[in-house]
Order: sequence, then structure tokens, then C-alpha cells
Amino acid sequence: MAIEVTGVGASPGTGEGPAHWIRSADDVEAFSVGEVLLAVMTSPDWGEVFQKAAAVVTEQGGMLCHAAIVAREEGIPAVVGVGEDLQNIVNGTFVIVNGNDGLVSTRNKP
Repeated sequence: MAIEVTGVGASPGTGEGPAHWIRSADDVEAFSVGEVLLAVMTSPDWGEVFQKAAAVVTEQGGMLCHAAIVAREEGIPAVVGVGEDLQNIVNGTFVIVNGNDGLVSTRNKP
């Protein structure tokens, strides 16, 4: 079943990869290059994750939230303010993030 959620396109571009939830600093070390960061909101302590992420999606936030600012600095797509529907996407799900349109969707791996 495909999932599609919308939020604020906070950093332009498109990115895709397996979803990886980070809920606390304990989850940061397991994050791998090319994954899509999913979080309720991000923390300044997670700087290294943004350098590895294909894209960022958060439940909360707007154009001036931490995730949006750092994603723009790193040049990776971001969609923020998606809301609690983001919880329907589980780790490992293939996610496509469109930071231009604020659209996040899932599909089977190509």
C-alpha cells in the first residue's frame, strides 16, 4: 500500500531511499549514507546525519525550523510539518521526498 503525505517544502529537490526514523540521539549512530531521515523534529546534535541523508522529513516545523535550515545548508531535499501521518511510514520503507512540492510518498523499491 502506497502512502502519500504532504507538508511544507522546506529545501528544494528530490531525494529517495529507505526510511530511517531517529527518535533520540541513541539512533544517530545506526543511520547510513543514502537513507531518508524521518523524525518528529531534529536536533543540533544530529549534524552528522544530515551529511549522510538523501532527504529529511519531519512531523513538526516550518521554513525556519532546524531541519529546514540545515537541509538547505547541506543541499538536501526536506519536507517539514507533515504531521502525525508520518508515523505510518516504517523503517526500511522506500521513500521519495519532493522538497519542491512538499510531497512525501512511498513505493516498492525499483
